Amino acid sequence: MTVSDTSEADLLPLVDQLGPPAKEAIVTTAERLRAEGEARGEARGKARGRAEALIELLTVKFDSLPTHIIETVHAGTPEQVRTWTARILTATTLDEIFA
Repeated sequence: MTVSDTSEADLLPLVDQLGPPAKEAIVTTAERLRAEGEARGEARGKARGRAEALIELLTVKFDSLPTHIIETVHAGTPEQVRTWTARILTATTLDEIFA
């Protein structure tokens, strides 16, 4: 399947020919895809924000961080980042956080 940049204006004659049910289906699908894209973007933004907050907390508690720790945080899943963040409260070493 080839994907191309077809403008909305180029699609209007086809949509008009197919009728109102097709137009409604196309508009509904476009709205759903847009909403899904926004939700994915928001989730990624939240995950990045949590990772950056964790790095800030680690830096405050342990001073400078090794590069591999920063890379580990950025590569972590949202669940891992939450777990590591909770461990900051009781950990005395970086190893205790990432164990």
